[in-house]
Amino acid sequence: MFVLTPSLNKSFKFQSEWPYNNSQSYLLETILQDIKNDKKRTFKETKNGYEFTTSATYSSNKELVKQTIKMDKKLNVQEVVVQNKDGISKIKMKFDKVDMKASFEKKYFDLNENMQMSFTQEEVKTVSKIDDIMYPMYIPENTKLTSQDTVSTDNGQRIILTFSGEKPFLMVEETALLNSAQTTVPVYGDPLFVGDSIGAMTDSSITWMSDGVEYYVVSDKLNREELLSVVNSVSAMPIGK
Repeated sequence: MFVLTPSLNKSFKFQSEWPYNNSQSYLLETILQDIKNDKKRTFKETKNGYEFTTSATYSSNKELVKQTIKMDKKLNVQEVVVQNKDGISKIKMKFDKVDMKASFEKKYFDLNENMQMSFTQEEVKTVSKIDDIMYPMYIPENTKLTSQDTVSTDNGQRIILTFSGEKPFLMVEETALLNSAQTTVPVYGDPLFVGDSIGAMTDSSITWMSDGVEYYVVSDKLNREELLSVVNSVSAMPIGK
């Protein structure tokens, strides 16, 4: 799986089974696999078709635990609604048209072709200095910011925030570099939506990029849910210099 960042002339190749191990409301294969794998699934016939209720697996959001899948009489998926444990809908995906015979040109999946089509010089945004340091609004109990260091790099600037206490973690913010040649970077972890970008998540770290700055949060004491809480609070609000 590749995530493309044309503005930096860089692509990220994920070394992950994420598409096969997580529920995805927009992937037919994954939807059918969830129905097949859940031995406790429920099924009922409706006026317009059929309805399945199964468990859902979203590694980046443990709140999403079940889903309702609606199909028409021809077994075409019409709607997928993902819910939390209280039955509150959090994601709703509707399908207006299903084409099982759709064809795609080979170039649609060519890395170089997609990079060239997406890249324009006007989209490029690189910065040499971090004007607004981002801080997490959520910090685990009995943990606090104990140091803040600024380091000059070949690409510009790096900010290192150290949080110490019962749940210590490190947060790094660094100016990103526009590559003169197209570069593919191997990434070990699962893709993760962070604000307006896609990052990578492992059991102990999350990395992402936004507005010309690369962010990195790492800890051997925080679990995945705690890491997500920290990172999601970072993307919400900047604090001034």
